[in-house]
Amino acid sequence: MKNEIRVFNKNKSKDLYRIILNDIEPEHKVCRNCQDIIYYNDVFFRISKQNEIVVEKKSHRLYKTIFGNKYYLSVCEECIKKKYPEYKNRIFNSMNYITKYAFNIPDDIFEKWKKENIGVTLERLVRLYGDKDGKRRWEKYCNRQSYTNKFEYKKLRYGWNEKDFESFNKSRSITLSNLISKHGEDVGTKMWNDYLEKQSLTKSAEYYINKYGEDKWKELNKNKAQTLENFIKRYGDDKALFEYKKYLKKRRCFPASKSSQLFFSILDKYLSNKYTTYFYQKNGKEYAKLLSNGRYVYLDYFIKELNLDIEYNGDVFHANPSIYKKDDKPNPFTNETSEEMWNKDNEKIKLLEKDYNIKTMVIWESDLPDVQELLKKIENYV
Repeated sequence: MKNEIRVFNKNKSKDLYRIILNDIEPEHKVCRNCQDIIYYNDVFFRISKQNEIVVEKKSHRLYKTIFGNKYYLSVCEECIKKKYPEYKNRIFNSMNYITKYAFNIPDDIFEKWKKENIGVTLERLVRLYGDKDGKRRWEKYCNRQSYTNKFEYKKLRYGWNEKDFESFNKSRSITLSNLISKHGEDVGTKMWNDYLEKQSLTKSAEYYINKYGEDKWKELNKNKAQTLENFIKRYGDDKALFEYKKYLKKRRCFPASKSSQLFFSILDKYLSNKYTTYFYQKNGKEYAKLLSNGRYVYLDYFIKELNLDIEYNGDVFHANPSIYKKDDKPNPFTNETSEEMWNKDNEKIKLLEKDYNIKTMVIWESDLPDVQELLKKIENYV
């Protein structure tokens, strides 16, 4: 057997390894996929001073202890390479998706371990340092991250220009091209598809509210809103206004009917001499607001001085109640009933008033008021 060991240590033959291991450890574990020996190319044998055969790099005995339970390495190197071409060598120090697969760690155990041990989170810092000190450390970390991710820091630390900063941010984003560039076409495409599947779940309101609560969901949507306040958080005071104006020029509003824009342009001729701050699509932009239910809505014609919204409702897309019954489904692009559409519109009107004290007038496509008539209503509103 000593001769076989010398040959194996020199040539690393899997067949010879199988013979030696079967001889010295007949009850060894096997790969759960191919049912062959758990063989990794870095294994070798040595003869001890007591003339015993010793296995170094004992892959078939390797295990991970997680929450008091042992999970043994149960896949051979050949099977790992087939499933994960990006695998390099037998180093399982880091707890990643390859380690999870190699040791057959259950999904729920793996996710729990990651949450408690990977990354800087408020929960982890509180657990390690207590409530008061943990929250202090978390706030300090967040402030530091906010600063180091800004262009000013990158410019000062690395001498970057704006083009460098933009390229850096693009390279960090999870895109199909970035994943293929880092991991190759096959693995990158698989990772992209997995990412899309996970995003479709975790980005849903139902998932987020169940996991973090409704208040967190509202806060998330508020922070994501394209407001000047949020632009200041992202870019700082000096650059925020420039970026916000650039965003407003590019912003795409919801499609608006030609008839609504024609009506508003006529109305505009009368109102523009009286009010200075008003918004509608043909004028450049629709006014937008984030409601307390997490919904981001656009106002058809908003007069800021009056805090008044004039909604032009198309008969089909808003289900004119003088034409459609509550169970009808007039909109060809959705499966909503008329009643569901009415409820959504009514909720928008109520929340605009509740959240922002914005009053709403509704006019219907097939029953448009005369412009002079509408002007009188606006004057009476004032």
